[in-house]
Amino acid sequence: MENKTTRMDAVAEARAWLDTPFHHQASVKGAGCDCIGLIKGVGMALKLVDYDPASPQAQAFANYSMLPNSRRMREGLATWLVEIPVAEATLADIYFMAWGREPQHVALITDKGIIHSYSGVGKVVEHALDESWLRRIVAAYRYPVFSERK
Repeated sequence: MENKTTRMDAVAEARAWLDTPFHHQASVKGAGCDCIGLIKGVGMALKLVDYDPASPQAQAFANYSMLPNSRRMREGLATWLVEIPVAEATLADIYFMAWGREPQHVALITDKGIIHSYSGVGKVVEHALDESWLRRIVAAYRYPVFSERK
């Protein structure tokens, strides 16, 4: 069955997660999530990604530190999402961002900027992409459902 979810539906779902407390390795709207938990939660809620948290594949990526291994995180993102050129990233796509040298953070693109679970403020937030945030972007990904549409 074809998924008729729009990119704005994905943004609306992500906005429903706003103010969810930051909680490492969690993905429960309103209760707690980290940055990848938000992306995973939005994707699962709208069936944008074929992800079964109980699968051996998902379990292989389940335990990660507060400062995740960038290479391993990129492998996980590539397992469930489609990498796209950063210049092509648009509404409801996902930015992979770096704090230092290595990317370790993800955020969903909105019409206002990005939504992400940000440990620095302890919750899911939405804000504009200013220069300091734009400099952090190193890669972009798309939910498979949006890649398959013509």
